[in-house]
Amino acid sequence: MTRSIRRTSRPRQHALATRRIIRVLPEGAVTEPGYLIEWAREHRRTIDLRVDRGSAGCAPLTLVRRARELARSRDRDFDEIWCVFDVNAHPDVNSAIAEARDSGIQVAVSNPCFELWMVLHVENREAYVHRHEIQRRARELGLLDGKSIPESARQRLTDGYEDAKRRARQLDTRHLGVSPPGSNPSSGVWRLVDSIRGHGAHD
Repeated sequence: MTRSIRRTSRPRQHALATRRIIRVLPEGAVTEPGYLIEWAREHRRTIDLRVDRGSAGCAPLTLVRRARELARSRDRDFDEIWCVFDVNAHPDVNSAIAEARDSGIQVAVSNPCFELWMVLHVENREAYVHRHEIQRRARELGLLDGKSIPESARQRLTDGYEDAKRRARQLDTRHLGVSPPGSNPSSGVWRLVDSIRGHGAHD
């Protein structure tokens, strides 16, 4: 029995050592980390997700500039770095997206807010929506309890992921030629989740 344990422990240690490291700087302190950490747990054999909770509350441009500093650091210890933020009423969103693109930093932006992404797991949304309305709808659907994701919603969010991704991509298509990319409603969180899942950003 002892020999068997030793043989199985070595491959596991090797697997953990070769996991992809994804660093995330989220605007939110509770909802976004809670959602993303659940996906990282499901894929913990291949992903080491490192959430920078100290970035919570920062404006998008501040997040991107922090990420740029980390990306340029000699002590860089990650394979990908992402900023996760909402449009809301931030005046610097377009500048943040442009700086991120120029710096090789990935962004997952939701318009008007992250709660839209959550609601897309359950139902479609096509019309402009205020953040307070979509936040209220997320609570009505049982996807949020305050800012936290209740245990009862976790499986629903996992099961509804492909629907949410499909709906988000359909929203991007609807905006083409009609309104600027990333207009309300829209969300690019699926790109980050697909990276965590190892599917690539455009699968």
